[in-house]
Amino acid sequence: MTQSKGTILIIDDDLALQTVLEYALRHVGYDVVLAPDGREGLAVLERLQPNLVLSDIMMPNMDGVEVFQHLKDRLQNEGIPIIFMTALERKPWFADLEAEGAAIIKKPFEVEWLLDMIDSALSA
Repeated sequence: MTQSKGTILIIDDDLALQTVLEYALRHVGYDVVLAPDGREGLAVLERLQPNLVLSDIMMPNMDGVEVFQHLKDRLQNEGIPIIFMTALERKPWFADLEAEGAAIIKKPFEVEWLLDMIDSALSA
């Protein structure tokens, strides 16, 4: 049995994207935990210490920005990277998220590129 490279929490309401990312991440050795929206993501984070959080920005119940505002101190203190995925065109407030330590990538993206980005973030 291969050793896990770490645990990735995916917070996204797009089931198809969750499925693709879960498969790709498990294939390269990560454990994956899924949450369908920000509220569920926060609940998962109450009981889980992931190595990285991958979150959509636009979701029902609680969006990714709200999740980040609740978590940023913990993520920064514990060195847990967060990568936001969004279909939004670049907004002025993206700079605020990036200044607070988040990375933002535009959908659609190549899964291989994202895997490289995750590996880089976790080896930094």
